[in-house]
Amino acid sequence: MQRITNRMLNDTMMFNLMRHQNDMDRTQEALATGRNVRLPRDNPIAAANQMLYRTRLTEVDQYASNIDESRSRLDEVDSALQSALRIFQRLRVLAVQGAHGIYTAFERKEAAAAEINELLEELVAIANTRSATGRPIFGGFQTGTEDIPDPFVAIYQTLTAGNQGDAMTGVEYRGNIGRVRREVATGEYIDVNVPGNWVFWATNQIVTSNKDASDYKSETNQKIRIDGVEINISAGDTLDDIIIKINNAGLSVRASKGIRENLVLETTTPHQIWLEDVESGTVLRDLGLVNPQYQNPPNNFDPTATVDGMSIFEMVIQLRDDLVRGDQEVVGGRDLGLIDMALDNILRHIASVGARQNRTEELARRSEYERTNVLGLLASNEGIDYAETIMNFRWIESVHQYALSVGARTIRPTLMDFLR
Repeated sequence: MQRITNRMLNDTMMFNLMRHQNDMDRTQEALATGRNVRLPRDNPIAAANQMLYRTRLTEVDQYASNIDESRSRLDEVDSALQSALRIFQRLRVLAVQGAHGIYTAFERKEAAAAEINELLEELVAIANTRSATGRPIFGGFQTGTEDIPDPFVAIYQTLTAGNQGDAMTGVEYRGNIGRVRREVATGEYIDVNVPGNWVFWATNQIVTSNKDASDYKSETNQKIRIDGVEINISAGDTLDDIIIKINNAGLSVRASKGIRENLVLETTTPHQIWLEDVESGTVLRDLGLVNPQYQNPPNNFDPTATVDGMSIFEMVIQLRDDLVRGDQEVVGGRDLGLIDMALDNILRHIASVGARQNRTEELARRSEYERTNVLGLLASNEGIDYAETIMNFRWIESVHQYALSVGARTIRPTLMDFLR
């Protein structure tokens, strides 16, 4: 027969009371936090899923932030391009009027020239537009602070024709071809800028070497880079091999052989060609395209090479000079055609930016849907059923009260308790 003592009764009662209190504490914390998993040991599978869902939620929130930034930067680019478009529409009006001879000599030489000079200044200012962070939006990878030079640098000279005084005679691009990208979803990226040497270009550019390359062979394995794309040149490659590799690189540049066995590069989309010999390579220098003394682009073409093609700034300067000279035939023919080509290029980039803006809107909707979905999964995994939890809490509380009542009746004072 087992002997039951007062100590055993006390210990049993205290054990049950502590268990009830632990259950009430756990249930109360669940009600306060809304979570049914406090420690991984409470539910290892739910705890693992909880970490996965929260990680995914953090990713989705970061993608949403990237989408918002991308949309903001694309809006800045679109706004600048729309301003440039309005300037070119006005330039076209001036060209049409100048071609039809409705200007007097004074209007042609001074008034029109003065207006075009002002439009040209505004066009350069648009090309040098900076974002809210101080980054030139058409400067490629140029980053960070106000100390960064403008990507487009105007060159001035004193012009007596048209009484223009100090007027712009050229503009050089000194940015780079970097395309700023943002990850907007897992494995999905979007360009949020347009390099200035693409958007502010009027015609296709043709770079023609004047070196005979009929006997050329690469002495070693080398690399060249055209518009940022690396092309591997193997030892023994001839001019024909190099032309084939360039044309197979997926570039907006077409390579061909000139009548003097020389290399000719021509863009298929208006932009300034970007040529680089990578590391210690000399292929482009040996072929007469890159200046041996000044190898870093832009404006690093070999002085013996022939470079054809115009930026929109050069085109506007040419229009101004033709109007001042009163050359109506040239203004109505060549200059008007160049303006239309520049307009087409700007419109092409506006359409491209607009397509990316539409994509960011769709990505934002998709991101918001995915966030709602992940929150739902997280809530179902770690959340509690409040009605059921409150009912359980009331049940545990009742059991605890009953245990206290029964314990008070079971454990009564004895004579020894009064003698202590």
